[in-house]
Amino acid sequence: MSSTDRLSRPRLVALWQRVMPGATVLVTAQHKSGVASSVREWLEGSEKELVFWSSNRLSVPENAPHADVIVLELEGMRTDHATATLAVRKHWPDATLIAVSSTQWPPELLDAGLRPERIFAGSLFGFTVDEVLDRAEQLGLALAWDEATNLLELVGTHVGFVDAVLRAAAARGILDDEAFHTGCHEQAAHFAGSAAAGVFRPNGWYAALVTARIGPMPRRTLLRVWGRDEVVRAALDNAMQSGFFVEDLARDTIALRPALESAFVERITREGQLDAVDDDIAALAAKLLDEGNSGDGWALVADLPGPRARLLATYWWQLGEVDVALARPWLEQAVQRDPLPALRVALARALVSVTSAGHSGSVPLADRQAAREQLEAVGEQPGDLGIAAELLRGILLRLDGHYVEALELHEELANTSDISDVAAASTLRANMLLQAGLSALDASRPDVAAARLSAAASLAHGAGHDRLARFAHELMLFTAPNELPMASGFQARLDNLVGAQAMSRPIRRVVELSNALYVVDPTAMREALAPADPIDDPRIMAYIVLVLRTIAHGLLGTSELALSSINLFEQDAHTAEIAPNQLVILSWARAEALAGDGQYDAAVEAISRIPEAAARVVPLDLLMARIHLRGGEPERAIACLASSATAHGTGVLAVWTHLVLFHAYHAIGSDSSLDVARQHLQVAIVAAVRSRPLLPFAAQGMSALNATIAEASGLALDPGGSRFVRELERMRDELQRATSSTLALSDRERTVVRALVEAESTRDLAARLHVSPNTIKTQLRSIYKKLGVSSWADAVATAKRVGLVE
Repeated sequence: MSSTDRLSRPRLVALWQRVMPGATVLVTAQHKSGVASSVREWLEGSEKELVFWSSNRLSVPENAPHADVIVLELEGMRTDHATATLAVRKHWPDATLIAVSSTQWPPELLDAGLRPERIFAGSLFGFTVDEVLDRAEQLGLALAWDEATNLLELVGTHVGFVDAVLRAAAARGILDDEAFHTGCHEQAAHFAGSAAAGVFRPNGWYAALVTARIGPMPRRTLLRVWGRDEVVRAALDNAMQSGFFVEDLARDTIALRPALESAFVERITREGQLDAVDDDIAALAAKLLDEGNSGDGWALVADLPGPRARLLATYWWQLGEVDVALARPWLEQAVQRDPLPALRVALARALVSVTSAGHSGSVPLADRQAAREQLEAVGEQPGDLGIAAELLRGILLRLDGHYVEALELHEELANTSDISDVAAASTLRANMLLQAGLSALDASRPDVAAARLSAAASLAHGAGHDRLARFAHELMLFTAPNELPMASGFQARLDNLVGAQAMSRPIRRVVELSNALYVVDPTAMREALAPADPIDDPRIMAYIVLVLRTIAHGLLGTSELALSSINLFEQDAHTAEIAPNQLVILSWARAEALAGDGQYDAAVEAISRIPEAAARVVPLDLLMARIHLRGGEPERAIACLASSATAHGTGVLAVWTHLVLFHAYHAIGSDSSLDVARQHLQVAIVAAVRSRPLLPFAAQGMSALNATIAEASGLALDPGGSRFVRELERMRDELQRATSSTLALSDRERTVVRALVEAESTRDLAARLHVSPNTIKTQLRSIYKKLGVSSWADAVATAKRVGLVE
């Protein structure tokens, strides 16, 4: 801003007026921040003498003019700058010294006993919206408030840049993109020239250029870019205070203001520094990758194809830490340009390995074929690259359903591979152990899986690969040692899943369904049942999701949908081998769906096909008992659980067992059996109060749940048990409201339900609706079944709760 058209800024004049005469003041502001203009306005009309000085002048000549106020451009923090400042203070001991620094106060001045009495941040001297409007009016430019605000958003508050844009806009008569371009380019050229002339340290300007080329980055990465030396780090602090940067809180990134970034990138091109800046960025990214900081290293080159391609060929083994949605297109472009074996292997991994960050677990046939083609092109390779390629070939075997072969290959690699690259060793080794664990899961070897995944997690933790370690820990939720009793293993898996915070998407789906089912949350169940990508790897997760979805459908009254889903699932999987554990879980899912659809004999047959050896995987006795009970055979249900009440310990299986026994003895109906039933119900409620599992109480259907609540009201329960029964009532009401739309009551049945409230008997109801009593009895049986009740009064109460009647 020239002296002839200087904007009056009273707030800054008031700031200077509060400074005591003779004081030493430090202003941490960037070059051309408007400090000098504000000092001139302050002294305007006074008799005080103003002198401008630079710390590049080491001494003050004896004939230097008198000064009441010195504005010292403190150009750096080196010894000569401290020497120059001491010389200024010695020559003008009584003057007010205003030192303007784009860095900090030189430490040597503190050692010499010279310290500032006041420190002003550069942000104080930036333009406000009102000052932008005043300056625009002074230049004859009509500007709206929103335009002024937008100007500060794009450029920041630095006086030099804002004023340059406003002058360019005034010359054009409008504040448009061209005005931003012209003004920012002019100021960027001034900064470049000042840096070249040594007005301030060129390292700081170069760091600004590198920042502009990289774009938005996390704060920690920005600090690395500006970490060349103490002076540059200090310059970053002042540049941020001066409004050059904007922070995106949602993405946790910092970037230069958009208009500044554009001008600086153009300056790089004009000065022919593009290759040098890219080399510098690639070197910094390589340093971060060497340190194991994959996230920040790859982020630096994410939008720079040249440096990125160079790093891909060298650090291909670290790409698993980059979200696969980014890594895959990078590698596809790189392979097209230069099909190096390392790039082909890295691309194959992005296509098929679920250990890659952000992988959905879905690996379509097209991606498998593309990975095969890349690996075929690679052929046999020596060293680490060959190990990685073999690892991927094992994944393809697993994806094709050859689980045992995949496990043998991955076990061989995990046991014998000798990794030569020290930097890559921990990552490759952790991946080999992870893949062996995944193959063991799909090959129905949870004991091997537990050992391999535990080793992978330990190695990854020790090497600082937190994402890989967490992934391994999440997979361990589904493993249990062979010697662990079935009840303990089942309970351990459930305890691990419920409330877990999963990172990988396949496991996250299992956790979401498990949480929703545990507390029987209809809204959460429906959200978890929403369509999603198929889970191809690890395949066992797809089977687990299938059985959990089937249970959710049963609770929501849509078991026929579950049967259709199971049939489609089997059709999709017909080309793959079905491992023993997969077969067990598939039979479990089919039995649940058939029982929910009323096909009890078929459900019994599905459970009967499960071998006895699978008793460690699922509670066969409990499944069979539940189906017999729903099929109207309580004696057979009791026989199934003859030895299970104590064998299932005190966890959720014990609650479930006692609850099924309650329903079985209750269905028999004799006085003695009712006494036994109440004993089992009391034990079930007492056990459930500890961990509060609601699923066992809802799983036998609404009629059984209503019977449970009714019978529990007559038990002698402690306060905890009473609260739990009230929770069952709340859960029942929510479930009935949520499933009222799936009850499939016909229009006629809804009419009958509404008439139930007023009618006094079946005959009265028939008369009101002009039908025969036999017709009413048939309709009531259907309504009772759909509402899950067994009496007229319960039907009325339920209809009111779910909103079928007022």
